[in-house]
Amino acid sequence: MPGSSIWLAPPLASPLHTILSSLISKSLPARFPGTTGPTFTPHVTLTSGVSPSVYGENPQGWLESIPWPAAADVRVCFEAVKTEDVFFRRCYIKASFEGLRDVAGLARAHGVDGEETIGPATEAWLEEWRQSFGPHVSLL
Repeated sequence: MPGSSIWLAPPLASPLHTILSSLISKSLPARFPGTTGPTFTPHVTLTSGVSPSVYGENPQGWLESIPWPAAADVRVCFEAVKTEDVFFRRCYIKASFEGLRDVAGLARAHGVDGEETIGPATEAWLEEWRQSFGPHVSLL
């Protein structure tokens, strides 16, 4: 689906950012040469397919207008390291759905579904997302 994605990334100064960045850019590529792609910032993709017409000329202002949950209410809990034989799922850390449900739901509602809150379209997407792949941090 074309468009932009909304990511949740650890702060640059956090130890988590440092550890994940090292895994993504150094440790795993050294252990699995030829199987890695370009390096990237560690993140959880909250939603994708956000049309540029949604955020217009001021994407930061649009992001700041969304009534995000308080930081203390967003819980990124890692569950397991997983691998699959699919390029974008080669190696990742599965994250708990419940801790990211509301922030991902708001990203989807405002960015894709045209809802002011988590409504029926977003609820259906959240269930589909949870069942299929759900929140994760890609490593390769």
